[in-house]
Amino acid sequence: MKKQVLQAKDLAKSLKDDKNNPEKLSILKKHLDYVGSGFCLAKWTQVTTHLGSGITHSCHHVGAHKIKLDELEKDPSALHNTEFKKERRQEMLNGQRPVECDYCWRIEDNTNHFSDRITKSIQNWSLPYLHDIMLSKGDENIYPKYVEISFSNVCNFKCAYCGPAFSSKWTEEVKEKGAYKFTDQKGNKREFGFIDPNEVQYLEREHNPYIDAFWKWFPEAVEHMHVFRITGGEPLLSKHTMKVIDYLLDNPQPNLEFAINTNACPPDKIWKRFIKKVNDLIENNCIKTLTVFTSAEAKGKQNNYIRFGMDYDLWLSNLQMLLRSTKKVKLSIMCAVNMLSTTTLHLLIKDIQKLRKDMQSRKNESNINIDFAYVRNPKFLDIRITPKKLLDEYVQRILKGLEHDTEEVRNERNPNHQWMIETEKFLRIYNSVNTLQNKADPKELEVTRYNFVEYITEYDKRKSTSFKDTFPEFAPYFDEWAFVNV
Repeated sequence: MKKQVLQAKDLAKSLKDDKNNPEKLSILKKHLDYVGSGFCLAKWTQVTTHLGSGITHSCHHVGAHKIKLDELEKDPSALHNTEFKKERRQEMLNGQRPVECDYCWRIEDNTNHFSDRITKSIQNWSLPYLHDIMLSKGDENIYPKYVEISFSNVCNFKCAYCGPAFSSKWTEEVKEKGAYKFTDQKGNKREFGFIDPNEVQYLEREHNPYIDAFWKWFPEAVEHMHVFRITGGEPLLSKHTMKVIDYLLDNPQPNLEFAINTNACPPDKIWKRFIKKVNDLIENNCIKTLTVFTSAEAKGKQNNYIRFGMDYDLWLSNLQMLLRSTKKVKLSIMCAVNMLSTTTLHLLIKDIQKLRKDMQSRKNESNINIDFAYVRNPKFLDIRITPKKLLDEYVQRILKGLEHDTEEVRNERNPNHQWMIETEKFLRIYNSVNTLQNKADPKELEVTRYNFVEYITEYDKRKSTSFKDTFPEFAPYFDEWAFVNV
C-alpha cells in the first residue's frame, strides 16, 4: 500500500493526456483498487448541492441526502462535508463499497466497461489529489474541486420530463391540479410529478439558511475550485446568479472554469444583461473559460411541446446573439433524448450545424457541441417505447445528420473530432435502447405505452395542447396504445 501511495504523487502527470485511453484508465483503476474496489475520488472532489431544498450528493448516480441545519450552523462547509458523506468516505478508505454507489459496481462487475468511478477519478479536478486522499482518514473537511450549485427551482418552463424539484412552474401546477396519475402492471394508481417532502423549496423571497451558508463558504471555497457550475431551475431568474458573476468580476479567478445552465429564454432585458456581464468576465480574464449549457431535443413546435414555455425561434435567436457578442464562449447543447424527440431531433441537429457554420464564417473562437443524454425516467417517456420501425427510420436520419457537418470536420477522421464523439454518444444510447427493446417484457411494454397515453392525455388537457396535431407520426400508435387492457 505504501508503494502505491508514493506512486500516486506522479500518477496525475503520467495520465493527464487522453483521458479516454483504456490503458490509462486501467492503470488508474489498479491504483484505486489498492485502496478498495469501492474507492472513488468524486466522493471527495465533486459536489452537487441544491440550495433551494438543502439536498446534496457527490455525483449524479447516487441519491441526494438532506444537509442537516445543525451541521451547517457549525460549519458552512457542510454544504459538501456532511456527516453522511464522511461516513461513506471512511467506508471507501476501509475497502468497502457504499450501497448508494451501486450504479458503478454493477457496471464493473457485469460488463467490460469502465464505470464513472474511474472516469471521474481521472479528471484534472480529481486525479491530482489522489495521494492526499489516500492518506486521509475520511472525516476531514475538504474543499471540493468540481462544484454544481442551484439556488432555487424558479423556472419559466414546465418540461414534460421534469418535476417540482427543478421547476417552480411544475410546483404551481401540481399544487393546483395534483400529480399525474398512471396505472402500474397490477392495476394500481401511481403518481408522477408529486412534491417530495424532502425537496420542498424555499421561495426566492424567503430567508434561506442554505444560501446564507453558501455566501459564507463561497469566497474561500472558490479559491480551490477547478470548475464551478450554476444549475437550476432557470439560473438567470435567480438574483444570486448575477451576484456570483459580480463577485467574479470583482474577485477574478483566472484558473476557474465557470459554467452556467440556461434555457436561453428569459426576459429580453435579463438575457442582454447576462451577455454583457459574461462578456466582461471573458474580456477581463476574470475566469479561465466560460461554458453555457442549454437544452433542446427537438425542433420547432415539437420542442415547444416537450419544453412547455419555450419559444424555439427565440431560443435560436438568443444563442446567435450570445455567440456573436461573446467570442470565446463554449456552448454545450444538451439533448435529453426521449420518445417525443424521435421525429425531429435530426432537424435540431441541422440547426445546430448552421450555428457552427455561422461562427466559423465569422472566425469566432466559440466552440459548440452536442451532448446527448438518455431520459430513463419517467419510463413512459423513454425512447425505447417508440415502435421499432419508426425508431430505426429516424435514427438513420439522426446519424446521417451528425455525419454531414462542416467540410473541415467531414474530412478529418480523427476519433477525437467533435462529430465522432457526438455520434459515439448517440450510438451508445441507441444501442442501449435497442438491447432493452429486444429484452423487453411485452406486458410491461404494453403497460408503459398505456401510461404514456394516460400522461399525454392529461398533459394536453392541462396545457391546452394537442399531441396528435404536434406529432402526427405517432397519432396511429397513440390510438392503438389507448385500448390496451391494463
